[in-house]
Amino acid sequence: MAKKSRWREGEEHVISVTPVGWGLWAPALATVLACVLVWLGVTHVHVFDEYRVALAAVLVLPCLGILATRTWRWRSHKIHLTSQRIIVEGGVLQHSRSEVELHDLVKTRVSQRLRDRLARRGVIVVETPAGTLNLGMVRHPAALCRLIDNERRTYLVDDVAYDTVFDFDAPQDHDFDMSDRRHRGQRP
Repeated sequence: MAKKSRWREGEEHVISVTPVGWGLWAPALATVLACVLVWLGVTHVHVFDEYRVALAAVLVLPCLGILATRTWRWRSHKIHLTSQRIIVEGGVLQHSRSEVELHDLVKTRVSQRLRDRLARRGVIVVETPAGTLNLGMVRHPAALCRLIDNERRTYLVDDVAYDTVFDFDAPQDHDFDMSDRRHRGQRP
């Protein structure tokens, strides 16, 4: 079965962003620390030398498993901006997908702490009449907000140019004649 296309007909893909990975540093550090502990244990304690594979399996594999699942979950989350909508999709075992039409957007804003400003990352919040949607923490959130606002502006632009001059056409007198012609003795 062929994969269904994500984009509508006439819709242009602008950018796809993977949010900032969170929760990866602790398992990565734990994996490195477990590898160092196994190596130190095997080189300094001769009893551990016989059980080096079992020791590595008990200490390193759980940390490596947690790191792999968190990395997989992080890489499966995407934010797509198109010329008509914003699509947020993700999930490893249970795939989720949310869409917001650009004409439904009321406002976009960035939520940042001082630490996030220094790291040049932040959470983008999109407000619609139905509620708010948190797009997740991304790098350079102000740039993505500007892209969203720019696409929203170009999507909502009328075809009438700003320098168009409209003339006033005065209505004719017979346009407002509401009298019934039968009462004046005329045929309809």
